[in-house]
Amino acid sequence: MGDRWVLSGVTTARERVDEVAAEFDGLQQTFLLLERDLRQMVNRPVRNIYGDFEPALSSRSTDYVLVVTRQGWRNPLGARRSELQRSAWEFTGEELRRRYWVMADQGQEEESRDVVILTGVSEFTVRFLNDQNNWSENWPPDDQDTSTGTTNAVPVMPLPKAVELTVVHKRFDELSRLFLMPDFDTLAVQTSIAQQGQQDSEGGDEEDQQETGGSEDQTGSDTNNTGNDG
Repeated sequence: MGDRWVLSGVTTARERVDEVAAEFDGLQQTFLLLERDLRQMVNRPVRNIYGDFEPALSSRSTDYVLVVTRQGWRNPLGARRSELQRSAWEFTGEELRRRYWVMADQGQEEESRDVVILTGVSEFTVRFLNDQNNWSENWPPDDQDTSTGTTNAVPVMPLPKAVELTVVHKRFDELSRLFLMPDFDTLAVQTSIAQQGQQDSEGGDEEDQQETGGSEDQTGSDTNNTGNDG
């Protein structure tokens, strides 16, 4: 009888360890997916099913805590779709779910997938660091001017400097992660590359001139030496 109790206790302990390990693995996977969505984000507004523009990053949806447009959606089968993906994070009060759309710009018929990412969640919050290093609970912030001055033009909505995500889990308590946002300035990068190429080219021309001048000096020196020998 004693051996049975010992065996039962070991089995129960092992099951608890496996349960905790599985929940912790799910938590790690959650932050990994959130990191991918934010680190691979592009500042490209999308059109909703009504044809209106929505910002690339938003926390103002009535259904989702966070909505982003990201790049890097692999397409190994060559399906007829973009590598951009529109994804949204929903908190139901106990579950954290991730929905993504097949097309970044949604048509009249919405085609999306919904997956439960993490259970046992009691709270999921997000806040944003603006360019004045102040935290905002919403993005775009209330004072953000998104007007374009042109009908049907794409709204100009800068990204925050950083995003902080906080998950309160029933087993692991509160965990927070801070993600710095990508800041792509295509024009600045292209200008920098062009300037660097021009500098390298000019540097190469100067080296060629120095080598040519050195050869001429050496030739002149050899000629003088020959004349002296004669």
